[in-house]
Amino acid sequence: MTNVISVDDHQMISFGLDKVFSETKDIRLASFFKTKAELERYIDSICASGGQGELQNLVALVDIKLEEGSGFDCADFLVSRGVKCLMYSSFSNAGFIVKTMEHRIKGFLSKNADKTEILEAVRAISRGETYIQKDLIPDMMYVSGIMVTLTKKEREFLDLISEHLPNEEIAKRLNLSKRTVENYVSRIFDKFNVENRYELEKLL
Repeated sequence: MTNVISVDDHQMISFGLDKVFSETKDIRLASFFKTKAELERYIDSICASGGQGELQNLVALVDIKLEEGSGFDCADFLVSRGVKCLMYSSFSNAGFIVKTMEHRIKGFLSKNADKTEILEAVRAISRGETYIQKDLIPDMMYVSGIMVTLTKKEREFLDLISEHLPNEEIAKRLNLSKRTVENYVSRIFDKFNVENRYELEKLL
């Protein structure tokens, strides 16, 4: 039996997953959490009772964006405790999938995935495999190919752009002139073959 935990601040998502898993014989929703604090208490209690082996048999479905903090922070915590993670998000941008892989997280599903693919993903992650939603793979490969061409400084700019920060704010954060920031942003646009932030953010 595969035990799944859900980390999502929308409780109805966890209820929906519970319904999906209840129709199987090999997967069940063991618990769900709305915040990292709740999750940490649960995991720490298992560790305190000597249940490290139990953690290795868990699969966590983690939403990327939570009201209180980042889903990636939750996933990093879980991975450090030996829990297999699958990011499960309403955002299907390729940049999020690339970031998922960079965080040593095993897989990614968007919330428009159908029941069959959700079950397939959970079973694959439970076996220690990697799973990316099939129709998202081409965009992920495209963005991943561009990411490896970015310099460390360009990647720093890209992360700030993905936070929807204007050039003026980026200049302040990095202690650079606005003109220097504009040059970096223009270079990133060229590498992604986009003309503006809107087109870039659709990929990220």
